Amino acid sequence: MKKVTRLSALVAATGLIAASVLGTSAKAADPVELKMVAADYANMQPYWDELSARFTKANPTIKVSVNVVSWETIDDKVKTLVATGQTPDIVNKGDYSAAAAEGLLYRADEVVSKATLDDIVPTFLNNSKYNGIAYAVPDLASARALFYNKDILKKAGVTKLPTTWPELEKVLKQIKAKVPGVYPYALPLGPEEAQAEFAIWAGGNGGVMFKNGKWVLNSKENIQTMEFLKKLTDQKLTQPNPAKCDRTACAQALFAAGKAAFINGSVFLEGWLKDNGGASINIGSGSFVAAPGKKPVTLGVQDYFTAYKANGHKAEITKWMDFIFEPTNYAAFLKAAGGFIPATKSAGAIAAKDAKLAPFIKLLPSAIFYPGDQAAFPAVKGAIQQQIGTALVNPKKTMDALQAKALAASK
Repeated sequence: MKKVTRLSALVAATGLIAASVLGTSAKAADPVELKMVAADYANMQPYWDELSARFTKANPTIKVSVNVVSWETIDDKVKTLVATGQTPDIVNKGDYSAAAAEGLLYRADEVVSKATLDDIVPTFLNNSKYNGIAYAVPDLASARALFYNKDILKKAGVTKLPTTWPELEKVLKQIKAKVPGVYPYALPLGPEEAQAEFAIWAGGNGGVMFKNGKWVLNSKENIQTMEFLKKLTDQKLTQPNPAKCDRTACAQALFAAGKAAFINGSVFLEGWLKDNGGASINIGSGSFVAAPGKKPVTLGVQDYFTAYKANGHKAEITKWMDFIFEPTNYAAFLKAAGGFIPATKSAGAIAAKDAKLAPFIKLLPSAIFYPGDQAAFPAVKGAIQQQIGTALVNPKKTMDALQAKALAASK
């Protein structure tokens, strides 16, 4: 009886252990859902839906739900999700430093393989660091150029592209006088991407946002820049009310309709025009103008994938990220986004053979970038987006106010 009891106890114990092991295995095999918030470069939802479906087919225990959000709302969307305990696993947008400073992110080398990380263009990876450590994985980049409507310039008798501010002002006046109904320059200082327009104009005057460890938004160069843009606006050489004009819905729409002569545009502008009524525009592009004695710049803009630690899905995130960067998948991502400059060396070598992308790729080594490694930059960017347009009324007052906000955000 005793032996039987002991045997029964042994069997029971063994059964419990087996059940425990099986329970652990079952738990480990339970599906994991990765939640991703992604900016909408173009019509991105179909791309992400198709990619995530193929990923889950290859990795049955991992499901990826991608929520594509407009650029105007994605920053607030992510902030709200984090604040309400609904932190996403992956985010694809234009900044990372604030989240890195708060300790919310995995390091880049924790969420992509070494092979993927080694393929990232070094310039882009260096621009993805906070305190010397990469906390973001670049997804793509763009550079900017000064685009123009060749037919409008021809009607105005413009035979030489301007290279300086005074030359540009003269050309814009010429267009206004000789081509009625056309805005000489479409100036988007609305909240969609006002920081880009400001950065390019200021850069052409030697101005920057951050220098030598300090925010310098109200520098002499930056105030002079906004004084010049105010001068153009006061002379009605731009469209009315630039402070309310967003890049896409306003400035690009005017250009697509043949109602604007000049516009600051990125590598995907031509493709956008074809899809939005501007296929017939006889488009040209060249270098930006600069203040007398200064050099013109291009703005290098890159966006990022960031991975949040809150849900602890590091292994699953790594599988998903490496899947995105598989050559065929990544090529499809770039195509869906609208023809950006690749963030990887392998894709960049192919893109350099593209006549439309090659000029922009050549500009990147000397491009200026946002101070994205500063934790305060998202707040500074938001302030610029909302307020820089008011500088067309009082340049110094606005730039002083933006400087105060930058300093407050850095404390």
